[in-house]
Amino acid sequence: MINNIGKDDNFLSCKNGINFSVSLILLKTIFSAVSVVLVTANEETDYHTPLIKDIYDKRGSCGIILASAENYQSFETLTIWHGIFSTLSNEGIPTVMISFVQFEERFKFYAGRTVRPLVVIIFVTIEDVQSFSTITRDLDMSYAVWLLLFMGDASPDVCAFCQNPRGNLLNLKYDSEVFVSCCQSKFIEEWWSALTEHTNSLELGRWTGDQRRIEWFFSDSLYSRRHSMEGQEFRIAAVKTSVYFWEWNNKYYGFLGEILRELSDSLNFTIPPVTWDHTYGAWNPETSSWTGVIGKLEQNEADLAVSEFRITEERLNVVDYTVPIGVGGTRLYLRKLDAARLQWNAYFKAFAVDVWMAIIGLILTIPIVLTLMRYRKKRCYLLPLALEHYLCIWGIYCQQGLSVFPKETSLRIVYLSIFVSALVSSGAYSASLISFLAVSSSYSPFNTIEEFVADGSYQLIVLKDSPDYHMYKTSNQTLMKKMMSLMKPTDLLPRSYQEGFNQVCTKRVVFYTHEAIRRAMVNLIPCEITAINTGKTETLGMALPRGSEWRGLINYQIRRFGDNGMLQRLGYKYFTEYNRNDLRHPSVHLQGIIPIVAVLGAGLLIASVIFIIERLSYSSKKTSLNPRRRKSF
Repeated sequence: MINNIGKDDNFLSCKNGINFSVSLILLKTIFSAVSVVLVTANEETDYHTPLIKDIYDKRGSCGIILASAENYQSFETLTIWHGIFSTLSNEGIPTVMISFVQFEERFKFYAGRTVRPLVVIIFVTIEDVQSFSTITRDLDMSYAVWLLLFMGDASPDVCAFCQNPRGNLLNLKYDSEVFVSCCQSKFIEEWWSALTEHTNSLELGRWTGDQRRIEWFFSDSLYSRRHSMEGQEFRIAAVKTSVYFWEWNNKYYGFLGEILRELSDSLNFTIPPVTWDHTYGAWNPETSSWTGVIGKLEQNEADLAVSEFRITEERLNVVDYTVPIGVGGTRLYLRKLDAARLQWNAYFKAFAVDVWMAIIGLILTIPIVLTLMRYRKKRCYLLPLALEHYLCIWGIYCQQGLSVFPKETSLRIVYLSIFVSALVSSGAYSASLISFLAVSSSYSPFNTIEEFVADGSYQLIVLKDSPDYHMYKTSNQTLMKKMMSLMKPTDLLPRSYQEGFNQVCTKRVVFYTHEAIRRAMVNLIPCEITAINTGKTETLGMALPRGSEWRGLINYQIRRFGDNGMLQRLGYKYFTEYNRNDLRHPSVHLQGIIPIVAVLGAGLLIASVIFIIERLSYSSKKTSLNPRRRKSF
């Protein structure tokens, strides 16, 4: 038994020794595997972290989102993520780690709430790529900056895809900003797509030295590298009544017409037949949809609306705009009054009220003083003498002389003072009135919005189905409500800017529109107009569908046109007044000179009355002084 026991003990001891040896071997193997994983993970961390931080600093992102399809189940992936996360956190960079399961929901939550984040996607298998492709179908790939990391130990098929991306599996757009690192390649690429089923690639930089520093090949903007739309069709919509764009003999003219031609040449796109509409577009509450060209953009029936669109808050909810093509104030435009069409009070505006009171006071009081100085009870009659002095003083102020200059020194001094006073008053009045008449070509019946409302004799017009009408109709401001009460009926509002200015020239209306519109029509307005500043500044621009991938490219190219002087040249060509010297002024009608005729008529009537009074007074005086007539009585 003892021996057996000893043998059993020896067996157990041997067995335990074998088990211990196996355990040591297993631990060693596991430790070695873990060590390999940690070394590999550290290499991946050291390889990718500088790239992530460099792109983060280069693009000025607000934070970093790390995403993977493995949902942290891989020890190696978790180790790599932990290393990257720790390094970025130590640098003070906000970072979040999520899986593809959470990605779409979290990404849509961040979209529009923060500055563009840097999204780092880790791919290990081709299934990861396909899974991410499903997610990106409903994502705005232009919102974030992307970094696609194809890991060093990725499967051969995913590395082959990275080196030669087929189709557009990741649903990229033209303005997608995507950096790509392929399976520890020395080169950093960018991907984008100009055509729906094709992915473009370009080498942006490479690792240098110990592979901890990146040499970038390009330091300029995104669209300086991407400037070709590869000949695809670019659908254009426009307003028939636009003053910036029109078609003639299948060619496009106007300020925006020439810009469109230059964009087509420089960006390499073709223009199919333009889709025309009669209106710019307004919200229709009955159908809950937009009309006009704005409606075509909302329904994605066009890629660009080449007309001058007012940038309003309501439109910004459904469309995007290019850089401004016109900036200025809104004005109330009305026809200038003719030089002879003066108001009745125009002749009294030469002097202020106190000056007129002083002149009238002198005319009324001086004859009384002269009458008292010359009155003799036995030799003169008071009333005829006073009337004679009034006529003399009135004649002096009307630039007439005296029939007999008095001999008395006191009377001479008074009359001389009156002559000097009349001369000064007449000269000042003539100078003031001539100045007033000289600037009457720019005279308008009112100079402020408040005066326009108070006058009430002019009607207000705006472009039909424009945001201006909606603004006046829905405003709660007292002044705007009063202006709305002067608005013409909807069916009488102009359908084009040309029709609006024609109404200004032929009817008593005031046209509310943008200053840039008036500049574009400077040679088409049939009469001289003047303007009242409303104090509002608004912007005009071309419109694109909401979230259009071409907006940045078009804006970049338009800015280049401004830098090379093309926009200035087009401005001189289309916005410079060139035919006003040949402007034929309309003939002056009777109603334009009624104030002048009335003054002349009143003067003739007063002169006739005075003449009759003089004749009666003279006859009466002669009869009273005739001794024969007196003797017969």
